[in-house]
This record gives sequence, structure tokens and C-alpha cells, in this order.
Amino acid sequence: MKLENIIPCQFETVLDSYVSENGSKDDPWEIRNLKRAQTKFGSWISTRIPINEIGKIVMPHYKFGGTQIVPYEGRLLIEAYENFKEEEEFFQENNPQFCKRIDFHKQTIKEKSRKKIYLSQEPLFIGESYCGLTSFKGKITHLDGFHRLFAAMDLEEECRPPYLESFIAVFNDFKYPQSN
Repeated sequence: MKLENIIPCQFETVLDSYVSENGSKDDPWEIRNLKRAQTKFGSWISTRIPINEIGKIVMPHYKFGGTQIVPYEGRLLIEAYENFKEEEEFFQENNPQFCKRIDFHKQTIKEKSRKKIYLSQEPLFIGESYCGLTSFKGKITHLDGFHRLFAAMDLEEECRPPYLESFIAVFNDFKYPQSN
């Protein structure tokens, strides 16, 4: 996956960004997930992912409102999104909150008030969401920003931003590719 403008950063920067963009909740699952990534990987980078590359992001198992969005084995974002589009009527009927979240994030992207996407260098391989992702070892994986990623995929070409800002948890020995 192509990454641009790679800048090493501290975990505190990642947490501060998350809290400022999403508000502070009492020990939310998302912050615990970021802390798990910090423990496993040890380092973080801030980067831009070109919009035409985001389909390569691994999406973990995701079930919302009783409806499975991504199966236990995970999917690349492009595959998960294609499944969503094929079954969109079903999701609109059975999981309207999921669809409303996507619509909300589509609007924020259009208004250029984009939030960052939080990723890791490979799956965490813990818990129900990440245990089934064994075939995705070494692939950049979603930690937070599920609806934002689906929203970016769902935008018309002329409304899509050129890139998404991201923080990625990386192993300490991560080799920084040349940025463009």
C-alpha cells in the first residue's frame, strides 16, 4: 500500500487526536484498542493514504445491530464495501443506524471536516474482531474509522478527497518507504 507524508509520532499524539476528534468517553473500546496496538507494535506514524489505495485496508469482523457487515475471516475494504452495496437494501432495512453513520461521514468528508483513520501494520489477532484475520498477516488493518472508510468508498468520484489522513501503529523496526 502506498503511503505519503510519513511522519513518526508519539502515542500521546495519537490519543490526543482521537479524543479531540471523537470526544472523551469513559474507557471506550476504541481507546483500549489503540492501547492494545501500542503494546503490540510500539511505534506510530502519521501518514496520508491516497484515496485509490484505501480499498486495500483489511477490515476486521464487524457486526452491528444484529447484522454482520464483515465476516469473521475479515475482508479487504473494497470487498466489504462491494458486499454492502450488493446488500444495501437489506442493510437500510435491518441496520438503518449503520447506513445513517455512513451518510453522516459522507457529509463531513464533503465539508472537509475529515477525521483521521486509525490503523495498524497488521491485525491485532485478539478478540472476536481480529482472531479470524490470519490470512491478512502483514497487511494494514483497521482499528477505528469503519464508517469513515465506507463513506469515502461511497462518495461520488468528484467528491472523494485525494487522500485520507491516518495514524498507523507500526513495529519499532518499520522501514519508512520513500514518501511522495
